[in-house]
Amino acid sequence: MRLVFLLPLLLAGCLPSASNPDPRAECERAVYQDPTVRNIYTSTNMDYTRELPERYELQTAKQQAMLRCLRSKGLAPPGGVQPIQRTQ
Repeated sequence: MRLVFLLPLLLAGCLPSASNPDPRAECERAVYQDPTVRNIYTSTNMDYTRELPERYELQTAKQQAMLRCLRSKGLAPPGGVQPIQRTQ
């Protein structure tokens, strides 16, 4: 009988806390709100998969947005190696 009352409390302890969300997951969602990423999506009409330069540009923009977000949360060290700029 006691188990019935304790089970909801035990399950509630397993849920992620809303006050302490996963910062990496927040950054993964924030990547799509980045102005550069959104601009690439809108300028290619969501058809960024055909042309290679647009695909590389989108990939680089997403990586940079993710890195900026992680750095703002103190999860990525500052500095590092500059990514290769692909030319067309």
